[in-house]
Amino acid sequence: MIRLYINLTNKCNSDCPFCCMYSGKEKNTFMDFNVFKYIIDGKDDDFELQLEGGEPLLHPFMFLFMWYAHSTGRCKKIIILTNGKLISDYLEEIISFMDRARIQIEIKMSINYWLYSENPHIFKQARDLHCATEFVDGISVKFNVRMRHRDEWIIDLLKENKIYKQSNVFYLQSYGRMTGTDYEKPVIVQNIDDWFVYSCDGKCFGKDLIARSEYEKGLA
Repeated sequence: MIRLYINLTNKCNSDCPFCCMYSGKEKNTFMDFNVFKYIIDGKDDDFELQLEGGEPLLHPFMFLFMWYAHSTGRCKKIIILTNGKLISDYLEEIISFMDRARIQIEIKMSINYWLYSENPHIFKQARDLHCATEFVDGISVKFNVRMRHRDEWIIDLLKENKIYKQSNVFYLQSYGRMTGTDYEKPVIVQNIDDWFVYSCDGKCFGKDLIARSEYEKGLA
């Protein structure tokens, strides 16, 4: 089993100052369907698909990409990374896709101090998302919680909202807009055989997260 980490767009509806992909509201590169198809067709193995950004839910063809991955018969899981701002608008369609395609879906929603400053209700929104999917077979939800060294208060709010057990809590990492800081370099811990990362214009960077990040910096 392999996992394909595919950045669908560098467009985002937030401008987090620590973004590891240099994404933001002023960016406008969206992966072309034929590029996505070329990536998927280039692998013969069964695969998991992680859709990243930017904000992948901003890509107008995200569900087309998901259906194409399903059509290969080799896609065993789809993971959607999101900052959560649009998830309530698309949750029903995601569940419908899972139900029809019979592919496991994992939603990974980001929580951090910046998104909290933009949306003080983000912890309640996260709790509601967990509650809405807890008993839906085939859908799972995790919260990717990025903290500065002084952000331990976030843990208290996770526990208060009863989503701490569903959270992956870690500190910011030294790449992207955090390059040169005293945080640690990025590390991906895998439970699969192999994996590959792709930029939003389709370039493959193997397992080099930092090289992909620096390349994305130069994309419009």
